[in-house]
Amino acid sequence: MSLKDRCLKPPAVGKPYMISMKAGKNRSWEPFSKGMTHAFVLEFATQEDLDYYITEDPVHIAFSRVAGPLLEDSLVVDIVDGQLFATPAKRPHTYPGKCHCGEIQFNVYLPPANIVSEGGPTTQHILCHCGTCQRLGGGPYSCNQIIPREDLTITDGALSKYTYTGASGKPVDCFFCSKCTSHIYHEQGALPGKVIVRTLLLEGGEKWSVGGEIFAEGRANWVQDLHGALP
Repeated sequence: MSLKDRCLKPPAVGKPYMISMKAGKNRSWEPFSKGMTHAFVLEFATQEDLDYYITEDPVHIAFSRVAGPLLEDSLVVDIVDGQLFATPAKRPHTYPGKCHCGEIQFNVYLPPANIVSEGGPTTQHILCHCGTCQRLGGGPYSCNQIIPREDLTITDGALSKYTYTGASGKPVDCFFCSKCTSHIYHEQGALPGKVIVRTLLLEGGEKWSVGGEIFAEGRANWVQDLHGALP
């Protein structure tokens, strides 16, 4: 219950931004609770405040990390008071992407952990220098992020698949556009539940900085600028 006063925006010198919080234990005699025992009703002034609370507020994130193991199940509902046909909220930090010909359209959610704030939020690429990426893309490296499978949504088009054996000895499925051959994402047997999405295909990706690299031992010896850009 103290989250109402402890959650500040901005965190350092800000003020509480949650308008109200109500909570209580279910005491209804009707058999419709579906096993839920407690309810919490949080009120925010704007969608921006709610999104900040869910995805970025360090106090709430720390609370969720501690409370998570204590919960058997949960149900979350987001409403606008009085609007029975409200427009669905857009998930924050979601980036649209497409292949070169535009036949494949997709959305990728990149959480705040992948964002740095230096003059504004900037999503970063992770570069891969492995030989397979070099041969598949015909360049010195690929630009990626490893994300949960559920954070990638294909919104239009049908993907083709190419499978090879990765460095782990397990299969790697590459999903690409059959028309222009742009590789959208890879799914590795060594990373269950994860996908490796090509971030340079995302809207605004050409302006993003570099956050790190993998398989650096395969880096082409003439790629010198990376030495100054990365630790």
